[in-house]
Amino acid sequence: MAETIQATDARDAGRALRGALGRFSTGVAIVTTLASDGRNTGVTVNSFSSVSLEPPLVLFSLARRATIYRAFEQARCFTVNVLSQKQKLVSNRFTRPSSVTWDDVACSAGTNACAVLAESLAWFECERHAEYEGGDHVIFVGRVTAFGTSGEAGEPLVFYRGNYGSFLGDERVHPDLSGTLGEFSSYGWGGM
Repeated sequence: MAETIQATDARDAGRALRGALGRFSTGVAIVTTLASDGRNTGVTVNSFSSVSLEPPLVLFSLARRATIYRAFEQARCFTVNVLSQKQKLVSNRFTRPSSVTWDDVACSAGTNACAVLAESLAWFECERHAEYEGGDHVIFVGRVTAFGTSGEAGEPLVFYRGNYGSFLGDERVHPDLSGTLGEFSSYGWGGM
């Protein structure tokens, strides 16, 4: 039987809420920017989402207490790198961005000078468009100025219930893209 937890009733409501939210599988991305001294910096997120096609907007959220928060608070641009299964180790490294050394990170500078990570399935170079209060997080919205995809059809890195997983698509079943799902599908980005 399903259990309903009232946020005000549970002693450990935060942990229970995190566990419930973890049942929504997400992709994994590393968002990169330049620190105030011009060096690359970045952080692993699973809070990336498309917002709008006209204008082309995406978002991610970042905890205010994150050591890297100040770099993004001051940044004018950033790049979202959508990770492939091959990038589990680099994803792990960027969960603690203050300890990342970039010497062996395979990347190139994008048109906005932020790092585009090798082997990423897709990347979205963004100018900062807006930021919004989000409780203990800040929601950063970026306007996509350039984007790209890898030449190969790799598998995405998926996060579910605190662990990495994979996506095993059933090619026999296709979503109905005529409604709202179609408005946010990858097909919409081709017209830019």
